[in-house]
Amino acid sequence: MKKLYFSTFVPGLEKPIEAMLHKEGGVAVERVFSGAALYRSVREPSLPFLHQNFQVLFQMKPVANVNDAVKRLLASGVWLDRFPYEETQGKRFRIVTAQNDKLVSANMRFVDMLEQSICEHTGMRTYRERPDVELWVLCRPEAAYFLWRIGKQSASKQEGQLRSDVCAVVSFLSQCGAKNAAVLGCTGTALPAAMRAGGARALTCVCTDKASAKSVSGRLSGVRVCESSIGYTDMADNSQNAVVIHIGAKAEKTERTESDLRNALFEARRILHPEGRLIVLAPLSHAESTLRKTQGVRMIGRYDLTLSGQKCALWVMVPKAEEEENE
Repeated sequence: MKKLYFSTFVPGLEKPIEAMLHKEGGVAVERVFSGAALYRSVREPSLPFLHQNFQVLFQMKPVANVNDAVKRLLASGVWLDRFPYEETQGKRFRIVTAQNDKLVSANMRFVDMLEQSICEHTGMRTYRERPDVELWVLCRPEAAYFLWRIGKQSASKQEGQLRSDVCAVVSFLSQCGAKNAAVLGCTGTALPAAMRAGGARALTCVCTDKASAKSVSGRLSGVRVCESSIGYTDMADNSQNAVVIHIGAKAEKTERTESDLRNALFEARRILHPEGRLIVLAPLSHAESTLRKTQGVRMIGRYDLTLSGQKCALWVMVPKAEEEENE
């Protein structure tokens, strides 16, 4: 039996996320919203390209705030029918209230009443410090939801490291499965790990400093790691089916970084197979004007997103054919 699930992801990646969900067996997509997807699945989701996952206990029409949502839950007991009762006995829970992507406080009198109702009907008990279960009351523009959170809290992201769910989307867009791939500007293991999981046959990570090269080579096996400028590699012409250029969201913009990106784009074009894909993930301030002037490639997709508080974009490009070059 397919249950209804709600998952979040980085806003801006709606199109690739929907395509990735459609490729999953046993999944039927209902709707994809800004930064969220509503879908049915035969199994509990554990998908690397999604951030937070929830089972949907109840959907409501949009409401003004979380207090209105909690009051509507108190007035309707339909949601009790969707509780996974096989998982409730002896469990401790807390209620989390959120408006869009931000946690907000709610009137505790209403929350206490909802907690009491849940305790009476499910056998669970309230424990707000270290609960086994989080029940979310989430208000979004398209609807209000009552959700059972699946999985544990995400591990804290290391400073300067890409989120693993974003890396999974980059891997998917690169189409690196069973092919040669390279990451120019590799600073951590998240991106190459995602590309390995995506089926990359032979993966080369070009790190610009000794610390990054040592970290990647020490923590990730089966990957070729070299310390070099991202604009000058020892890879052969047309040898890579997928090339990813990554510039960190918090990288300082200087003449050097702009020059490095220009050189990296030229190098990527050299090593890229005629039927390969070039992916650039970088802050808009660093890359937008440079990419607009880049020759030899044709853009087939662009996804704007915010990473570490910075406006960034994910560009997907393919080499131009000779006849396109001559036009």
